[in-house]
Amino acid sequence: MKNKNLILAFTVALFTLLNIQGWSTNYSSPTDTIKFFKSINVNRANKLNQENAGNQQFVVIDVRATSDYKNDHLANAINIDFKSDAFFEKLKQLDREKTYMVICYGGVRSKKTMEQMEKLHFTKVYNVKGGMMKWKAKGLPVVK
Repeated sequence: MKNKNLILAFTVALFTLLNIQGWSTNYSSPTDTIKFFKSINVNRANKLNQENAGNQQFVVIDVRATSDYKNDHLANAINIDFKSDAFFEKLKQLDREKTYMVICYGGVRSKKTMEQMEKLHFTKVYNVKGGMMKWKAKGLPVVK
């Protein structure tokens, strides 16, 4: 019985250590070689966008309709309309090794896009929770 308890304690300690190590690497720079798919709030998204201005390995994808994108969008964002017939094909053409931050109006389409990107074997994708609705409510910067 003591051996079973010792083995169980060792196993729990090992998994805890591995989990902590895995968790801590998920908060590294967005250009690290680890794999992640996570939703972040608009404040964190704004910080990432500012920190990566000019970084060719960091791409912001706005998946709203092109007309909405033209009205306002995040600095350095590209537009791939989630509802367009070519959406999936355009996603497949992107470099899977780059880091992406996906945003839409409310966070639903961007989350679905992140899930599609994971299926397409992208390695680093952020989803902006609350989308442009929360972004603008917080008064964060947009390009018009």
